[in-house]
Amino acid sequence: MLQIFAGDPFLSRRAALAVLSELRSSDATLEVARPEASAAAVTSALQQGGLFGRVAVFLDLEEAWTGSGQKGDREALYEALEGAREALAGGAEAIVLDPNATPARQKRWQGLGELRLVPTPKYANVQRWVRSELQAAGIKAGGDVADTLAELFGDDLPGILGEIQKLLLVGDVVDAELVRRLAQRPAARSAFDLIDAITAGDAAQALRITRTLQGAGEAPVRVMAALNWNLDLVARCTALALRDPRIGDAAAARELGSSPYPTKRALALAKRLDEVRLAAMVARSVAAERAMKGGRDPQWALESTVLGLADLFAASSRSGGRPIAGNAVRSVH
Repeated sequence: MLQIFAGDPFLSRRAALAVLSELRSSDATLEVARPEASAAAVTSALQQGGLFGRVAVFLDLEEAWTGSGQKGDREALYEALEGAREALAGGAEAIVLDPNATPARQKRWQGLGELRLVPTPKYANVQRWVRSELQAAGIKAGGDVADTLAELFGDDLPGILGEIQKLLLVGDVVDAELVRRLAQRPAARSAFDLIDAITAGDAAQALRITRTLQGAGEAPVRVMAALNWNLDLVARCTALALRDPRIGDAAAARELGSSPYPTKRALALAKRLDEVRLAAMVARSVAAERAMKGGRDPQWALESTVLGLADLFAASSRSGGRPIAGNAVRSVH
């Protein structure tokens, strides 16, 4: 049997490792293909099953066959797995992790085996995913525990799972207040305060909040992730407010499928923004994230972005509220 896991990098790897865990507890001989392994070596490993009992091979395509220069090798891998159909039908197992599979690769995988696509939960789906994880862990979650975890951790799925494991240690009945006390996540709680300072054009306060968060142990990339998660919610609230300026907090939360508290704060901010200012904020936050992922100093990328955004709004205020277009697209270098 050939199973391919793709989609969200963290969740697809987690799903693949769960299958591997089951195989380890069975009679299968598990082999993990090295990044430099050839397609021929993979074929040979799968075909050993007829001689030495059932065999399972794990292929991590995040580490192997990933670059454009490896396209030929990847094609050879497809052909090797195609040629091993008889062994796979006879009890051999191949587990392939390819989280970055393009739609074309996904289609190719579907023709070879069972593609298990694990998407990244977004917006209301984050809360649903958290609820399912709490239920699977046997935690009786009172109140808005799932909403609170989503609010505090945003799209940090490993962080949410780590928090669920922590909650298991304190009992099987928890509420939102307990979650907030245990989480100690100042980044998510202060993200709106940071946006407030930015949109007020208060560079000193924005920098103070940013450095306080880092001083409390939050890595710059986590502060940026929390800011971006809340900014995304502000963007969606802005779209709602532009469509219906009279929309209320409860209606916005229902429309977006989001938690009431962060939606209320996001909508209040959204009603003070226009499309140009919002676009400027998004462009700069995306540039900062790219700079961090591209190897630039994370603290510098975060702080320069926060200061630049605050300066953008301060300049807009000095010009009588008119957006400063020249500043709106300046990127982090």
